[in-house]
Amino acid sequence: MAGQISINRFQLDKALKKYHENMCKYVRMRDELGSLSAVASTTQYGIEATMPKAVGGNSDPVFAHIQIKASRVARLNKTKEELLLVQNLIGKVTGDIELEVLYWLLEGMPFRWIGTKLNMSHTSVQRVRERILDIMM
Repeated sequence: MAGQISINRFQLDKALKKYHENMCKYVRMRDELGSLSAVASTTQYGIEATMPKAVGGNSDPVFAHIQIKASRVARLNKTKEELLLVQNLIGKVTGDIELEVLYWLLEGMPFRWIGTKLNMSHTSVQRVRERILDIMM
């Protein structure tokens, strides 16, 4: 299909495991990106303006700030793509147990905690996760 990314089982499993961490990172980075400003990055005055500059690099502080912001935006977009990858596949999961286990996995909970919450063993939770991966693939 056009616009769909092919993904293997290992990549999907990794994306599921890191979903909660990536969501927290995405929210934090998005908030920080909005607060970044170039207020302190202005031209130099006085003796600093007359001092020799480094050779081979750009000494413009505004340019350096824009470079930092651009790399931050690239990392933010990569994290967003990983989140959307999982979110687009969640609709394929329809079973009650699978949805409940998937919800807790996406919240970053360990297998034993999920098993205790759902009155099942942690190995049963692992088997349900394997079924979820099969369904999503």
